[in-house]
Amino acid sequence: MKDIYKKIQEQFFSLNISHISEPKDQLHLYADYIELVCIISNDYVSQRDIIDRLIDSGVEFKLEKEKLDGEIGQIDSEIYDLEESWIINIFEYLKERAVNFGANYPFIIDSNGIIFSKDKLNDSQYLYVYLLLSSSLNYFKTVKHELTSEFEIISEKALQSYLPNAVVYGFGSNTIFKGNAKEKIKNLAKEINIEVKERILNQISKHNSKEEGLDIVGWLPFKDNNPNTIIIFGQCACGQNWLNKQNETRRYDRFYESYLLPFIHALFVPHDFRNYNGEFGFDKDINNHTLVFERRRILELLDNFTFDNSFDSKLIVDKCIEYVEDIV
Repeated sequence: MKDIYKKIQEQFFSLNISHISEPKDQLHLYADYIELVCIISNDYVSQRDIIDRLIDSGVEFKLEKEKLDGEIGQIDSEIYDLEESWIINIFEYLKERAVNFGANYPFIIDSNGIIFSKDKLNDSQYLYVYLLLSSSLNYFKTVKHELTSEFEIISEKALQSYLPNAVVYGFGSNTIFKGNAKEKIKNLAKEINIEVKERILNQISKHNSKEEGLDIVGWLPFKDNNPNTIIIFGQCACGQNWLNKQNETRRYDRFYESYLLPFIHALFVPHDFRNYNGEFGFDKDINNHTLVFERRRILELLDNFTFDNSFDSKLIVDKCIEYVEDIV
């Protein structure tokens, strides 16, 4: 396994975030993109800077050209207006973030539509940058493992903060449970005092060492050790395919026997779920009976959290903040 310093050197030797190919209605992804550009450019970034950068990387804003009528100059002007309207919409979203995240937000957006990083980041703003990087793994593939594995630790701490009287364990890459998948699942059942469904469990190969889709588990025990308690199975999903990941912990409904109370399934994501009057903008895509921990909630729960030197992600965030993009 590569030394983390070598991986960081390789990652930032030629960091390139010029390209984004997501549908242009995915405003949260473009908002993240703009924040990343702001960090690595180490400079003020304007709305027009972003438009020019996207056009240079091949993003097509002329998809509606066939709908436009008039002379070439007039059409170019109308296309320009489309571009401006689109980017203004995203910057309005960024202003919402600045309000919603408050003191946790590491950027300033002025009245002229200029975004820039704050001079000195506090711990919560630092954590925001980490979550931003973890939401943008397509740009940080060399250090992807460090970002995702430590997001499990961050999520574990968030759940512990949410339920301070709960017993919380990591069950993914950071776990105390040893052995193959079947042994881990059985040992967890003993810890919580719940019954396993042997017939279902026996379908898992003894050669399977993975945890079968569970990253975090937490429960609120009573002194009577009765399994009639709140039990949460959590999945961490940093990538853009988080929609598909949210079903993975539900297989534990088949592995274990719940006692009088259904298991709770939780999804931990570093992404920002736009909040419309107290409802997630993605609520139509989130499974029923899912407890969601997204960027804003994680930051609120970890308001006293600081990265120490035990986190490789601290080195990655440090490097990203001090990095200056090479403009050619």
